[in-house]
Amino acid sequence: MFNDHHAIVWRALRRRGLAPDAAADATQETFLLAAGRLPDIRPESERAFLIQTALRMAHTLSRKVVRWELDEDMDKRLSGLRDADERRADIQLCDLALARVNPELAEVFVLYELEGLSSPEIAALLEIPLGSVASRLRRAREQFRAAAARIERSLRKEGEA
Repeated sequence: MFNDHHAIVWRALRRRGLAPDAAADATQETFLLAAGRLPDIRPESERAFLIQTALRMAHTLSRKVVRWELDEDMDKRLSGLRDADERRADIQLCDLALARVNPELAEVFVLYELEGLSSPEIAALLEIPLGSVASRLRRAREQFRAAAARIERSLRKEGEA
């Protein structure tokens, strides 16, 4: 179970605002908790159980959106990274756009678009109606596109200067 789901649990914790070290600790705690509750985990539902446990742990740690407190000039600072490490900069730019999305909507967006969970899985995981998943996903996509367009315009202006 650890080998199959370690990466997704760690990413879920990072996306909830935990620093890398804190995410590593919380990931370990998540799997320790899961080990103690193996009889309670339905077969084929391990991933959902682990993510739900990790998200609750992040919420308990009260660091839900810490990483999303961004400076207004972050676009400019990140654009300089493209020359040195394009892949890392792309990820940071994606995170920057995602940070401009309402956290409640971003959670559904990340689980669906980045982690590949289905809408019914997300509904069960977050304990929300299936219709809310669809609505939040639609609104998150709209906000993400708007934020990405703004960042792109900012980068274009910087490149022209």
